Amino acid sequence: MTDFVGNRGHDKGTDNGGMRRRLAGRIALAVVVIAGGLTVGAIASASTRTDPTVARRLAPIGIVSAEGAEQAPVLAAMHVTKSTAVDGYLFYLGTINGHPVVDAFGGEVDESAELAAYLLISHFHPRAMLFSGTAGAQAAPINVGDVVVSGMVVDKSNLHYQLGGYQTPYEGVEMHVRSGVTIAGDETAGYDNPLPTPADAKTFGNGPSTPNKQWVYITAFAATRQLVKTAEQSPSLGTTTVADATGRKAKGVISNKVVVGVIGQAPVWTEPLPWLEAQDFVYQTDAEENEGTGFAFACASQGVPWMVIRGISDTPWHPNAYDGVIASDHAAKVAVYVVDHLPDTISPKPATFADLSSETNARVAGYVVANQAWFSVGPVTKVSYVAANGKTKTLTGAALKALEKEYTYGASTIGPVG
Repeated sequence: MTDFVGNRGHDKGTDNGGMRRRLAGRIALAVVVIAGGLTVGAIASASTRTDPTVARRLAPIGIVSAEGAEQAPVLAAMHVTKSTAVDGYLFYLGTINGHPVVDAFGGEVDESAELAAYLLISHFHPRAMLFSGTAGAQAAPINVGDVVVSGMVVDKSNLHYQLGGYQTPYEGVEMHVRSGVTIAGDETAGYDNPLPTPADAKTFGNGPSTPNKQWVYITAFAATRQLVKTAEQSPSLGTTTVADATGRKAKGVISNKVVVGVIGQAPVWTEPLPWLEAQDFVYQTDAEENEGTGFAFACASQGVPWMVIRGISDTPWHPNAYDGVIASDHAAKVAVYVVDHLPDTISPKPATFADLSSETNARVAGYVVANQAWFSVGPVTKVSYVAANGKTKTLTGAALKALEKEYTYGASTIGPVG
């Protein structure tokens, strides 16, 4: 059993016309050339020759994963007809139960996943996008082997630790609102200010403070409701042994479930429960991973329906529990179910707070993103590091105290406070 430290889970205003054009149900796309010389029409044609259940030339469903173990069960469910590379990303084209699919490995960071999603959307023109992968639990009722699907996605690294002893969301993810962009249902924190032009750049300064509604700050991205409700109907995921779910020697099994929750993307992983509490009281998340915000941003910016699917591999309530394989398999199982049960026409309506499962942190607390959450921080008591000579050293006592002196108001070279 892998220790909790260092594992995947914890080291780890819409233009409706544009939306209708993007989401038209029977997307009988003509010859749209994509990288490698294949066309969207050809995807379905090739599938039809090998799988007679494909009756129409539907646009594919895109699936992205962050790790090989997460991608493997998706590929195993596919009938792959072709692979092609775009800007270094490898895309597999084929079908799942007769439905055209494009699958990609996106990498384990937010930026890489965002680029993979954007390339898939811009080259293969999917009618929906799924992110199938793993995450760590952020709510006590969620266990290893459960699946959390994104009612909403938030960027938990967007934090501002304020001098008054509280933390706040730091504005949010800034998005340019234009034709085809989907932000309906998102939680927003306001707008940026007007931007400079060549005509006023010399005298611009900080610029005017009037809202520039073309640039909006988003604190929570709402996934596509129809995708979420479809995933929620996924049949039984099966069971996980209590030993696997807890990392302890124990008998019995638990039944795994699909939860509609809030997924938090963050490059900062938190294990001590008091610190987890401090973060979750700003962002009431139920699963935490590395890629969700970038994926959501790419899909929303292109007006494509989307959802993140996260199998739970570990939980801070049981620090020795970890099973990335079962988490990947369960996420892929839900992804396959969604692919198999989506109608030709996908409604662009967003998921809402009421769609979140009753056991989620947000439903229990009554909010997704707080305005402020007060906290306390103790002093640093010990530091371990690797020196230039390659040896590991530890800072404690007087040496650490000497460094700590910088973090006092009197350390400023222009005099003390007051």
